[in-house]
Amino acid sequence: MRINISASSTRRRQDGIASVIALILVALVLSYIIANIATLSALHNDVKRIEQRQIRRIQSVTPGASTNSPTAQPAK
Repeated sequence: MRINISASSTRRRQDGIASVIALILVALVLSYIIANIATLSALHNDVKRIEQRQIRRIQSVTPGASTNSPTAQPAK
C-alpha cells in the first residue's frame, strides 16, 4: 500500500497560502477603516471650526440683538 505524501503536502501549502491571503485582506480592510475614521475626525473638527466662525460672524453683525429680548412697548 502506497500513500501519496506529495498530495497532502500540496494541500497544506495551499491552505497556508489561503490563510496568508485572508490575513492580508483583513489587514487592508482594517487600514481602510482606520483611514476613514481619521478622515471623519478631521472633517468633524473642520465643521466645528466653521460653525464657530459663523456664530462669531453673526454675533458681530448684530451686537446686542437677541431673539429673546422683549419688544419695545409703545409709549401711552
